[in-house]
Amino acid sequence: MSKNTKLLHCILGSIILSLISMPVFYDAVHYIPVVGFYLSQSLYFISAIGVISTIYFAIVLIKENLSFK
Repeated sequence: MSKNTKLLHCILGSIILSLISMPVFYDAVHYIPVVGFYLSQSLYFISAIGVISTIYFAIVLIKENLSFK
């Protein structure tokens, strides 16, 4: 597998992580007794990590394919 394909897989995984704080998942986790609040807050943290890693991998992919003449 080429390096570009690996980076595209990383970007796809990061986008999925950033979408994990959608209201459907948040509401499902929020109503779990005892630990629901902590799990729902951790979803926002995981989503933030997904956004940051998406930006990082996109920049790396652009740098890999940018050719200077």
